[in-house]
Amino acid sequence: MLHDWKEMNVLRRDFVVREPLLVVILVLITIVFSTLTHAYSRAYDRRRNQLGQQWFAEGNAELQKNKPAAAVDAFRTSLIYDSRNWDYRLHLAEALSQVGQTRQALNYYQSLWQLNPKNGVVNLHLAEFAVRSGQVADAERYFSGAIFGDWPNNSADHRREALFELINFYLQRGDTGQAESQLIILSANLPEDPVLHSRVADLYAHVGDYQRALDQYRRAFHLDPKYFPALFGAGEAAFHVGDYHAAETYLTRASHEDAAGPEVKNLLQITQAASALNPFERGLRESEKIQRVLRSFQIASGRLDACSSRSGGSLPSKLAPLQQRRNQWKPNANPRYLSRHPDQIDPLFVIATEIEKQSQSVCGEPAAEDSALLALANSHPLDEK
Repeated sequence: MLHDWKEMNVLRRDFVVREPLLVVILVLITIVFSTLTHAYSRAYDRRRNQLGQQWFAEGNAELQKNKPAAAVDAFRTSLIYDSRNWDYRLHLAEALSQVGQTRQALNYYQSLWQLNPKNGVVNLHLAEFAVRSGQVADAERYFSGAIFGDWPNNSADHRREALFELINFYLQRGDTGQAESQLIILSANLPEDPVLHSRVADLYAHVGDYQRALDQYRRAFHLDPKYFPALFGAGEAAFHVGDYHAAETYLTRASHEDAAGPEVKNLLQITQAASALNPFERGLRESEKIQRVLRSFQIASGRLDACSSRSGGSLPSKLAPLQQRRNQWKPNANPRYLSRHPDQIDPLFVIATEIEKQSQSVCGEPAAEDSALLALANSHPLDEK
């Protein structure tokens, strides 16, 4: 009995001594396995990231080689290794658009928008989809998101380009009022860049606001006095607002630039003719005004006679009444009569411009002086008394 009791005490002491040691060993084993597992997991994640990045780079390389189909495959493979990566999904959507898989591309863009509705890139792509599908309200909403959204870099430039696209969208729909409203906002926040000022001026001219177009062209060539698009554009805009002296100055300067083509010379000739014929020029004496109106009547009569000769002696029916009115005016189309009846100066000019208006669609290409009379009629509309 005593012997057994002693043995039990020995065993108990051995266990008490060994138990902490066993715990320590088990903890160490656990730590080792945990470290190995964590290291393996990190190595596995790093390898997946590396493969994802490699396939992503491959996709970008295929896009640069204009092979969007191959890029789609590469981007899809990159997503296998990192399915939540924003850039991979965005580039896949762009590649899908290029290969014509618009529905899948749209799904990707919409899912990205759900994650970040303020992203400018995604908003702009969604706006372009909405434009193509004719969804006006959605297009405006997404354009707004692109204009005021977040961009990874060069945000001011990207927002400006988004605003340009919105303006072009309105112009395509024929909504010049909305386009001009956005142009006013855009032109108030332009950097000192002649190209941008000329681009905005072109759009103002497109909506028919030639005075604002002229202002923008002037800003452009003040920044670069030899910038041809601004010089020629200023000449055109000044011509349309009826400032023929300014138009002649700009077009003359533009004609000396290397980029000048035949259209510059042609418009310069018309401008010079309009300046010489303009009866509305400030400070003009009545006698000079009469001479200009008589010259305009002579030009229009010549246009009418040339049209009649080209048609074998007969005029199109729409011109017959004008020929009759011209013939009625002929006896009084002289300085003496008009000096005594100054109230008839403007009506005579109206006859001349009306002949030019009606003959332009049926009498062939107008000469420079004929085009000048049309321009004068448009910038100074009058009613015959």
